[in-house]
Amino acid sequence: MLPMFRIFISEPILKCIVQSESQKAENARSYLYKLMKEQKIIYTSLESSDTEWIETFKQQFGLTVDTSQSEYIQNIVNNPVTVLQNPSSLFILNISKAEADNIKKAYGVLCMSGENANIDCLLDTNDEHTTNEREPLGNGWNTVLESLRDIPSNALLLTDRYLFTSTSFHAGEGFNNVYNILDVLLPRNFVGEYHITILFDKKSVHRSYTFSSIVTQLNNLRLALNRTRHYPIFIEVLGVTSDCGIYTKLHNRRIISNYYVVKVEYKLAAFNNNIGTCLQTITPQVLFTEDCFDNHSSPPLKSIEQIVSSLREFSQRLPNILDHSIYSYAMNGRCLETCNGIKNRLLK
Repeated sequence: MLPMFRIFISEPILKCIVQSESQKAENARSYLYKLMKEQKIIYTSLESSDTEWIETFKQQFGLTVDTSQSEYIQNIVNNPVTVLQNPSSLFILNISKAEADNIKKAYGVLCMSGENANIDCLLDTNDEHTTNEREPLGNGWNTVLESLRDIPSNALLLTDRYLFTSTSFHAGEGFNNVYNILDVLLPRNFVGEYHITILFDKKSVHRSYTFSSIVTQLNNLRLALNRTRHYPIFIEVLGVTSDCGIYTKLHNRRIISNYYVVKVEYKLAAFNNNIGTCLQTITPQVLFTEDCFDNHSSPPLKSIEQIVSSLREFSQRLPNILDHSIYSYAMNGRCLETCNGIKNRLLK
């Protein structure tokens, strides 16, 4: 199975980066070069008849270069929406900075010009936010998620089995928290359909809720978000039971996007406005840390890939499940009897 994060780079830029960086001392090389060394495969366009350099890079620098996506990379300039075929990848293209920024803003992917390729935005700063019950923390989710505002995104996964167990704002009301999270993280501008998937335990909801009523309220939140965002927002809702194979893998509360993860120790219903509902630590992280390039720690990307991989496998099994009562599914406010697969582009 292909990795979630991949690098697509124009041939002349790849040559230039590797030839320049390989002249430097090991400890002086850029994080971009170190990242390229970590990737099992780098996809590049083939824009010249000279192919000997591919074998040279492989032998001398330990890079595995794949030119099978050459046409795809070269066509991105004329058909930029195709970056969403690889929504969690890094694109370093032979285009101007302005063109790269336009693709980044329009489609929520990391797109850079070869003129100034820099992956500092993918290096985590190890921010943590600890809440106390009934004590304020800045502006609530606005403060906690501040470091992620400028990270491009095109999809979100929210997983918390107990997201809708309470109707009390003091104990943590799920809908208000979901709205505040999405209002911070959803881009103001986007081209195409933005994907959101919310997963919870449908048997652990508050007695006053049904799956249908939860779906209706989440759809109302979607419509409210669309008052300030003029692009289609797609929300699918999945209520699972302990009989689902995915259930035990959803113990950790997470907010996942294509370039970051928010690790939540206790519950996503973390705030009543800016007042904490429990004692817990919330940690927003982007894909890599400085230490992970030296093999001193695991990159946050690994945590993202574990959950995405588990959800992808579960999604692929859904059409073959005989007992569809072990889950409930809805999209954009409409409850469906069966689900043939989760639509979120992060799982593709």
